[in-house]
Amino acid sequence: MSSSVLQTAIPILAYCGSSITMTLVNKLVLSSFQFHMVFFMLAAQAFGSVALMVLANRVGLNVKYRAMNKRDARTWFPVACSQALMLYTGGKALEYLNVPLFTVFKNLTIIAVAYGEKWVFKAAVTSLMLVSFGMMVMSSMVGAWNDMTFNGWGYFWMSTNCLASATFVIHMRKVIKQVNFQDFDTVYFNNLLTLPLYVVLSLVQEDWSGFVDYYSDKANAVELNSFARGIFISGIAAFAISYCSPWCLRTTSSTTYSMIGALNKLPIALFAMMWFPDPVTAGGVLAVLLGFGAGLVYTHAKNVQKQAQPSGSQVLPPPISMDRLDQTERPDQAEHPSNK
Repeated sequence: MSSSVLQTAIPILAYCGSSITMTLVNKLVLSSFQFHMVFFMLAAQAFGSVALMVLANRVGLNVKYRAMNKRDARTWFPVACSQALMLYTGGKALEYLNVPLFTVFKNLTIIAVAYGEKWVFKAAVTSLMLVSFGMMVMSSMVGAWNDMTFNGWGYFWMSTNCLASATFVIHMRKVIKQVNFQDFDTVYFNNLLTLPLYVVLSLVQEDWSGFVDYYSDKANAVELNSFARGIFISGIAAFAISYCSPWCLRTTSSTTYSMIGALNKLPIALFAMMWFPDPVTAGGVLAVLLGFGAGLVYTHAKNVQKQAQPSGSQVLPPPISMDRLDQTERPDQAEHPSNK
């Protein structure tokens, strides 16, 4: 295998692997233990991302970011809060829904973002995009119809997450031009600004007294070790996605990167079906395949639209992946150096 092929394949595999790991570990931490500590997990991910970004910068890896400053922090803080809401509702949805069904319904966020972009940025919605939207809605209907473990709270949190995700994406795209963030700036500011928020909300809202009492019992030591490992891996995976997303984008192209995001949903769903004990039905598999096809159609439609429009015109966003949305870099950022 030639070195050029390896230089392209390695970052693609690294991005896919970190995305799959992140989703499966999140599901494990939020549904397999006695306590479902969403804010604590998000705090661990934010801390892991910031700490490992600083370490990577110090050892000379290509991780550069703008230093925290009051002006940019004040401008970006509302965006960081909307990201916190998106991640929290996503975590709650994963707590109640199985991963394949979560994957299917996450596609609906694309529709919300598309029409939000049409309203805010006057972006066009093409006929091919409408076809993909129809497939997304159909896959969601098939998935819900075949949900053997129906949970009303799961669908409530999933609906809230779709709206929160669309709000975050659109708000971020409006504000990012004001601060001119590039490369890892968005990731660094999002995680550093939300880390104190997650810690406070975890201390206020989550049952730490019950957590300490339960895991103080030696009979639960094995579960505590598994929980700690899950939180630790989750923090590393958060940084891995932060690093691998722009790495993958730089070594391929925005078109290939978008297609990888669409294709990656299928192995995530398949791994989840094998790893977790949730019932697998023919209808559920059909829903995943329809959602997978819808992502491919939408990616193709977006790329066609991008080629047809003048440089710099607003186009609809790439497919929303299963990993942390704040890690997704804009294609126009990939070639710019950071400010630090």
